[in-house]
Amino acid sequence: MKREADISGSQRKLLIGHVTPSRSADGASGISLKDGRTLPFVVSRTWSAPAGHYREQWFLVNPESREVLFEGPAKTTQILGLQAPTDLSDEVRAPFGLAPGTYLVVFALGGIMGGQIEVVAAERPAEEAA
Repeated sequence: MKREADISGSQRKLLIGHVTPSRSADGASGISLKDGRTLPFVVSRTWSAPAGHYREQWFLVNPESREVLFEGPAKTTQILGLQAPTDLSDEVRAPFGLAPGTYLVVFALGGIMGGQIEVVAAERPAEEAA
């Protein structure tokens, strides 16, 4: 029986994506807020795609309106290949206004969406008095 590889489509796929506060004191996952402004956070992802150089970017999106609330940095990056997952991360240090809630982080490689994840933004718990 003869088999053919299914190589249709872009073959650009997000394998893993997650968002974590930069400081562990601000929580274990998601985006921590203080007075309605983001605290520093890291967006990490692992791509599988054909080897080459691609423009890569991520977007924080309101899932209901599909409005882009924040654009991650756009950069050209080298992807190692389909069998060699490529890890990338960005730290967002500059605070911006964001209401508590659930959002989408949409990842694009070469102008094509490769995946999305949900992320929760929540006010950081008040520090307890010592």
